[in-house]
Amino acid sequence: MAYTLELAQKLTVMKNIWHLSRIDSEPTPLGTIEQARMKLKEEVKCTDPAGSIWFGIKARNVVELAATYDIADGTGASLGTMTKDFRASLGRSTYRVETPSGQWTITETSKGKAIARRVVGVVTELPWLFRVQFQILDASGNQVGHVNRANMKIKDTYEIRVEDEALDMRVAAAIGVAVDAFMNR
Repeated sequence: MAYTLELAQKLTVMKNIWHLSRIDSEPTPLGTIEQARMKLKEEVKCTDPAGSIWFGIKARNVVELAATYDIADGTGASLGTMTKDFRASLGRSTYRVETPSGQWTITETSKGKAIARRVVGVVTELPWLFRVQFQILDASGNQVGHVNRANMKIKDTYEIRVEDEALDMRVAAAIGVAVDAFMNR
């Protein structure tokens, strides 16, 4: 069953906060995701509308070039892992996701645009000039979804489209957070 999520960042000073909704039919709020800034080990929590932890993301180590993040449900049970592929990320940001139900690769759609975005990022802090687009590939290399940033918006807003029922919605939301918050690490 396919689904579409929206991850919309709320601008704040001390935390990254996103509102997560399912938008493929009637828009439905799924939760609020928070990440404290300036921490050595990344940690992100998503609370559902009732206030319970729906999922969390936690770095295994202090910030590193090929970081691995554990994704867990509200009870702490593993949903999977997400690892930044350092070598592939030299050209375009790439993550490897592994869960009990499968493996996926999340990579920027265009290597040329990825490099141009990095060059512009060195000169100016206007990342919204370039649309960030990622494709979600299954273990066979077939595209089964995307993570696309809305163009020309100051506030980061991502559409996460998944056409693979094996990819848990919480893991897909974690991928959206990685694309926004962890990409330039």
